[in-house]
Amino acid sequence: MLFICITVLQFSAFNGMISFMPKYLEQQFGKSASDAIFLIGVYNLPIICVGYFFGGLFMKKLKINIYQAANIAFWVSLLDYLLYFAAYWTVCDTSQVAGLTASYEGIQQVSYAENTLLAGCNRDCDCPLKIWDPVCGNNGITYVSPCLAGCKASRGTGKMQCCTCVSYSSAGERELGASCVSFSLRV
Repeated sequence: MLFICITVLQFSAFNGMISFMPKYLEQQFGKSASDAIFLIGVYNLPIICVGYFFGGLFMKKLKINIYQAANIAFWVSLLDYLLYFAAYWTVCDTSQVAGLTASYEGIQQVSYAENTLLAGCNRDCDCPLKIWDPVCGNNGITYVSPCLAGCKASRGTGKMQCCTCVSYSSAGERELGASCVSFSLRV
């Protein structure tokens, strides 16, 4: 029974991390899909190797039998599972997304309809409304796509110019490609 509990705890934690962690890193911290998966590998692989090495050393030096090992594994897995709940306390502030959580002028809005993604600045662009390719303006507002931000030109990877929906910055430019990620702890 103890082994079944250990297996369920480990499987659910691992499955949740593999399934949702890359998307979480992409959305909350602005990482690309490849960067998110790379970070997960860099984070997990060394810890797994160290755990195997010291686990074997620990069992050999202390002459732990199989029942003691199962008991230790259960409590360590339970502790690990409970530590995953610590992620609940690390949250990001709600992003200001034009047409979803904020108007194109930056005013907070609570209702959403498909036509709220359209504004006077992008109405003639014939933008697809079902594509999620978020970009951040230098005004701190995230736009669902470069087209919905009214962008007409591109300058390098991820840098868009002449975006009619983005208000002018202090430098007098209407650009996308800034960082809109905000991070805080719940207290």
